[in-house]
Amino acid sequence: MEQSVKELGQAFSGAPVNIDDGSMVFFNPGAMNQIRGKLISVAGYVIAPSVAFQDSSSHLSPSLGGMPILGNNGGDLTDPVFIPNFYYVHELTERLAFGFGANVPFGMRNSYHPDWKGRYQAIDSEIMTLNINPSLSLQLTEKLSFGAGFNAQYLHAKLTNAIDFGAICFQVVGTTPCANQGLSPQTADGYTSLKGDSIGIGYNFGAFYAMNQDTHFGVSYRSRIAHDVRGRADFSLPDSAVALVQGKAFIDSNARTEVTLPDNVLIGFSHRFNPRWMISADALWTNWSLIQELRTNFSSAQPDDIQHLKWKDTWRYAFGINYFSESNKWVLRSGFAYDQTPVPDSQHRLPRIPDSDRFWLTAGFTHKLQKNIHIHGAYAHLFLQDSLINRRGPVNDFLVGQYSAQINIIGFQMDLRF
Repeated sequence: MEQSVKELGQAFSGAPVNIDDGSMVFFNPGAMNQIRGKLISVAGYVIAPSVAFQDSSSHLSPSLGGMPILGNNGGDLTDPVFIPNFYYVHELTERLAFGFGANVPFGMRNSYHPDWKGRYQAIDSEIMTLNINPSLSLQLTEKLSFGAGFNAQYLHAKLTNAIDFGAICFQVVGTTPCANQGLSPQTADGYTSLKGDSIGIGYNFGAFYAMNQDTHFGVSYRSRIAHDVRGRADFSLPDSAVALVQGKAFIDSNARTEVTLPDNVLIGFSHRFNPRWMISADALWTNWSLIQELRTNFSSAQPDDIQHLKWKDTWRYAFGINYFSESNKWVLRSGFAYDQTPVPDSQHRLPRIPDSDRFWLTAGFTHKLQKNIHIHGAYAHLFLQDSLINRRGPVNDFLVGQYSAQINIIGFQMDLRF
């Protein structure tokens, strides 16, 4: 959602009807022809999550002795992340406008201590996207406008985790011969690293309706984008486990993962009661049920790595209020949102993405520095519900515990009109 600092201040409740900054290119291109002349919006956000895992009873399966998994709770998983975006809107004629956006619509990053209890499921996780979005908007009638855009999206991913070769040997070869070779569960860890890139293509469109000067409605759609992520899988093995690669598994190879990032529908309105006060509200539906599993294929004899997710569709609801100063040089705003998680239960919660339902509480301001220069600032605090995890890993390891998290977001933006 971090595509407008102005909208961040009101929990993005006015995103589909926003006509004050360039983020309309992303949220609703149908609103672009409300701009006269040219508009540049440049924004940056610092996202600072705080995520902690507390183990309760992580263990190996009974077939491996059922012993507790050794290790710590993972440490501080996250560092602050900076996210930029850029938008340009150009009035071509009284009815036609052009827009261009460059942004980061999807992303995540966390890193656990290499010796933590969930190391066989995740250590480092990083997914980054960069989206380029040219668009056009046409005023169909005096009140109704329509816009559409094209999206070219680059995706980069890097994932690492440990491999319990002792547990694998016990399951494949047998307890006694493996123990004689020093291959017991949790005593012969190796590591794997997956890196890959992809470019996907999509589109977005939206409609903007101005009932009158004070009441606006908007609806928009962003398409799903299919990614064919191709890269490398690199393995490192302890010396005692080298014999396990004779079947051409656990060797460095090419890797491929297909994933479709979801489409969504955004609908909302705003109403200005008088020169001082305005409210806005919106609802966002996201088609997360597209992602039921993540499957990585290897060019070697390595079996497919399958992450069962069974994600569900989500809704996000937001409400915001704006106060305009008498001089019209300041706008103060605040907002609240409820944002559902796609994760269905503790068995399908990934340590890479320990997501849960969240509540947004935000505040922000706009200041008119000059007639053609506006600056925006905003702060958001996200309260995440504590979430349980009870996930079975690839070598019959069970990560059992609880995540607690909160997120702080601060953003600054400048709009230049000319």
